[in-house]
Amino acid sequence: MTTKKDIGLAVRTLRKKAGIKTQRDLGKKLNPKPVTKGTINSVETGRGNYGINLLFKIADVLNCDIADFLGYKKQDSKVFIFEGTLDELKEKIKEG
Repeated sequence: MTTKKDIGLAVRTLRKKAGIKTQRDLGKKLNPKPVTKGTINSVETGRGNYGINLLFKIADVLNCDIADFLGYKKQDSKVFIFEGTLDELKEKIKEG
């Protein structure tokens, strides 16, 4: 389960990775209405109450997906159809 502290750590890490040095700088980049350093601090420390809309705005500025804050990784799914017996399928899987 992802906690508010986990989300905050992800926001802080991605902010720094994006080259945005301060919480104040991130707050100023949020459009159309910038937020204060205190608001960003409350997100990054996991102590504040904020809405999901703020996380979407932060993700937009950091050029990432909100799922990155939640610790989810996008995975490609592969589907294939196999016609044959179960033993043939097992053999195919062993072959790679």
